[in-house]
Amino acid sequence: MSLGTLFGAWAGGALVTRLGPRRSLQATVAPLLIGCVAIALAPNAVILLGARLVLGFGCGSSSVAGSLYAVEIADVAVRGAMGIIGTLATGLGGLFTVSVGCIVSWYHLALVGAIAPSVLLVGTFFISDSPAILVLHGKYHEAMIVLRKLRGPHADLHSEIETIEMKNSCRAGGWQKLLSWYMAKRVATIVMIFAFQQFCGNYVFIVHTARILRKMGIPWDADRSTIIVAAVRIVGNLVSISIVDRVGRRTCLIASHAITSASLTTLGIFVYLAEAAPPENTIFSRLAWVPLFCLVLVMFGLHVGIHPVPFVLAAEYFPTSVRGQTFSVCLSSGMLFAFLALQFYSPMLAALTQPGLYWFYAAVSILAVAFTFSFVEETKGKNIG
Repeated sequence: MSLGTLFGAWAGGALVTRLGPRRSLQATVAPLLIGCVAIALAPNAVILLGARLVLGFGCGSSSVAGSLYAVEIADVAVRGAMGIIGTLATGLGGLFTVSVGCIVSWYHLALVGAIAPSVLLVGTFFISDSPAILVLHGKYHEAMIVLRKLRGPHADLHSEIETIEMKNSCRAGGWQKLLSWYMAKRVATIVMIFAFQQFCGNYVFIVHTARILRKMGIPWDADRSTIIVAAVRIVGNLVSISIVDRVGRRTCLIASHAITSASLTTLGIFVYLAEAAPPENTIFSRLAWVPLFCLVLVMFGLHVGIHPVPFVLAAEYFPTSVRGQTFSVCLSSGMLFAFLALQFYSPMLAALTQPGLYWFYAAVSILAVAFTFSFVEETKGKNIG
């Protein structure tokens, strides 16, 4: 499914560039529905894997289209929150899926999953194309109508349209836009943010929650652990939504990495001392709540900024004319880094030991704080075109 998601992200960028976010969302419904139904009816493992590949393709392409649509229709004052809503929806969807999966079989769960893309298809016929896409295609009258609905009767629509035209008229056309030094530098910045996002343990803690808890001596079952982690992720996303347009994207990233690094350092110290303690020492068994609290704090910190904000910046850093291509490049990089981080988890655990691995993730977050201070540009309150 990860491979399909990677291809879907690349295809999603091309679709958005050609069709715009709204029509791209409509196009992604087909692989989502086909994937869900094929998983439910798969007669063997080969068909099941193929169905997961198709479903992953739909997930990747719809992530690109949905994220870009949310950012392009949003007013500057709430654009950050709108960009994070997609991450919140993913968390809610994960919590819903795990909860329903505790009740029904996996093939029935796949059929339940087919409801969401069906609702998406119907819903896209009741929303407008993004104003930026309309301006880019020369449909100024339609853009004015859509902007009036979105911004209200007193907004300066002519100024916004002029800004969109200006930001999209000064670059070359097609993929060659990404070859300019200005654009390549901005893409590299976002790719580095995604690298820090994954190599500070983001997906490792999401995927291996039950395994990590067992290693810390907290014997929770996988379903219960996943539900708790999903709930903490949602709380973190809600906090991020409430503050990202007030304090800015950079501040959210820096605070998130700071919380995560402090929690991981504390967790590593506790695990190191607990492993070195003699068997008759019962202090650490009585303090079993400490590593659990640290893990919850790590998950909260990750989802205040580290997990959602890179997606917002990946959309806000670029004008509409190249946003589809650049977002797909950045998102694909993030998926590749997630895959590598998950593959390296077991070898790194064996080489560094459990506390050493936590300290490694903490060190990555500290580097991310320095990088964000030095290279990340604040996009809060700026018109992105």
